[in-house]
Amino acid sequence: MKKIILILFMTTLALFAKNMLLLGEFPLKGDVDHAVVDGDTIKVDGLDASIRILFIDTEESFKHGTAAVRTKEIADNWDEYLESKMLKVVDKPVKFNTPLGYQATLWARDFFRGASIVRLEYDSKSAKKGYFGRYLTYVFVKKRDKWVNFNIEIVRHGYTPYSTKYGRSRRFHKEFVEAQKFARKSKLGVWSKDGKHYPDYEVRLKWWNKRGEQIDDYRKNGKKKRYLFIGGNDYDYYKLKKFINKKVKVFGLIRDIEEETNEYTYKLPFHQFVDVIVHVSKKAGISLEKLKENQDYYAYITGKVKQDHNNKYHIYIKRQKDIKFLK
Repeated sequence: MKKIILILFMTTLALFAKNMLLLGEFPLKGDVDHAVVDGDTIKVDGLDASIRILFIDTEESFKHGTAAVRTKEIADNWDEYLESKMLKVVDKPVKFNTPLGYQATLWARDFFRGASIVRLEYDSKSAKKGYFGRYLTYVFVKKRDKWVNFNIEIVRHGYTPYSTKYGRSRRFHKEFVEAQKFARKSKLGVWSKDGKHYPDYEVRLKWWNKRGEQIDDYRKNGKKKRYLFIGGNDYDYYKLKKFINKKVKVFGLIRDIEEETNEYTYKLPFHQFVDVIVHVSKKAGISLEKLKENQDYYAYITGKVKQDHNNKYHIYIKRQKDIKFLK
């Protein structure tokens, strides 16, 4: 009897937790060609922003009525076009419009065609909106009376890798890994040798997976040590207010490094047009090269918080031990 009660309790708890992650069920916004912006973005009625579909990153594609014509133009001159785009690569891979990106959009529209509603679920209660203010969700469509996870299916069909650039899926990591293995083994989409797509996925995956491992470190260690995750947890940025003129512990990205007379500065992004400026004293003994080596990766920092007359937050690092880079 006790075992039955325990099973019922655990089942109820699991259902409650899942319902806490449910954003809702919504109709697509207008016809499917309008609602599906591209392979990783859709619009629905009833929300104030579009949906950025989690853990995928389809290639860029042309939009609007000229998309098919413009895609054909670059496809017909693919080698020359690709060479011109790859010349822009300096450190990290770049994004640009590709024929496969357009194919991903068409495939997504076919997937959603005929769907009366879509079901949207979060991966976490603490990360509901992204950098551009879009909802971050899984998208489910009912097919043959079963809710099908679009995020996993588009990976399985090879139109995108499993993207861990902003962390690994808490809920479906195993399913994403299996879907990607299937697509790679079948040489589908981005994994095809002769496809007109980005040529540097091994480099991209190395970058994304390292960032995913760094976020795993935060989830296992940093959170317990009460580091704020700026850009990863929706409310942590607003907690900075109570640390003005006090020391704070923060986990976040390193971007846009600049050298000043007595310090280096970089941006720790939160939302579009909103970031925290980190000041690293040159007396701390951290080199510009070391900072640049870790650009677009995550780090733990400890420093005093200040707020300027524009209400922008600044964090000042004085000692070498107050910034920890992750391997």
